[in-house]
Amino acid sequence: MAAGEPRDLGSYYFRFLPQRTFQCLSTQETTSRLRQWSMLGRVAAQAFGFDQTFQAYRKDDFVMAFFKDPNVIPNLKLLSDSSGQWITLGFASGRLRKI
Repeated sequence: MAAGEPRDLGSYYFRFLPQRTFQCLSTQETTSRLRQWSMLGRVAAQAFGFDQTFQAYRKDDFVMAFFKDPNVIPNLKLLSDSSGQWITLGFASGRLRKI
């Protein structure tokens, strides 16, 4: 499904918010602690918005919809275990299918 196309009733629509920053990750105290635990550069935060009110009883639907959403797949960054490089969920999913 292409971005902007109507979705089934009851399904979530997610949008990537690349302009959203997380200043808490760049404070001197945070970077010092991340460095202390060898995690500096290995932690990232990304923001995604969604179009419905979150309902706790639908949490499983929410999570499944998030990881299958066409706006999430090409944008969600993961740290590769094998290379230590940042990759996207779409790249990781493609690699998993090839194995």
